[in-house]
Formats: sequence, C-alpha cells, structure tokens
Amino acid sequence: MAQRRVLIDTGAIYAFVTRSDRNHSAARSFVERWLKRRGVFVLTDSVFAETMTLLKVRLGAQVAIRVGRELRDNPAYAWTTLGSDGEREAWEIFRKYDDKDWSYTDCSLLAVSRRSGVRGIFAFDRHFSQMDGVERLPE
Repeated sequence: MAQRRVLIDTGAIYAFVTRSDRNHSAARSFVERWLKRRGVFVLTDSVFAETMTLLKVRLGAQVAIRVGRELRDNPAYAWTTLGSDGEREAWEIFRKYDDKDWSYTDCSLLAVSRRSGVRGIFAFDRHFSQMDGVERLPE
C-alpha cells in the first residue's frame, strides 16, 4: 500500500510549534490524525529554509535548531528538493500569477505538487485555495 503524502507549508509547521498561534490546535489535531493514518509530510528544501528563518526571527535560534533537527531526523518527513526544473517552474508560476499574494515558496509548493502528483498541502494560508490542482488541508 502506498504511503499517503501531503506537502507541508511553513505556516503549518509554525502553527504546530507555536502554542500561541491561532491555528495551533487545528495543526496539532491534523498532525495527530495524519500520523495515525501513517501519513508522510513532504518537506521541500525551500519550506525548510523559510521555516528556519521564521522560527529564528520569531522564537530564537535554539527553537529553530530544535525544530530543524526534528524535521531533518523524523521519518514522518520525506524531503524533496526543488531542483533546477522545479525552480524554473516556480519562477514561471510566480511571474504568471503576479496578481496573487503568493510567496515564491508558495509557488514552489505548487510546482512540486504538479511534478510529484501530491495534491494536498497542509497549510493555513487561504491563498492555497486559489491554486488549481491542489487541496489545502485541513479544510
């Protein structure tokens, strides 16, 4: 049986880690359900970089390092890189949808989704609902 896979966004990681975040409870609940179903979070290099920067700025270096170790060592996270083809596709998406509030990292997630066939994105940013071909989880 194939593993269930979902891309994970920076905001979802931040909400899971940060008890004071308004989406913390929803993030914890989703993660617990996902892991019970033996789901895997697909973590891109661009999301990892963005997450480490956000955590270090908002919560300090030690929190960022602790979370970074967990993301790097826990088998619940399947790492993937954008690569040169994915970067070109992310850039094209970024340019094409310049009327949207999508970050470059968000565009890279859409590119990875298209390449990998993983349609679910664990995220709280509403703009993922604007992207054709992906489903923002949890809904």
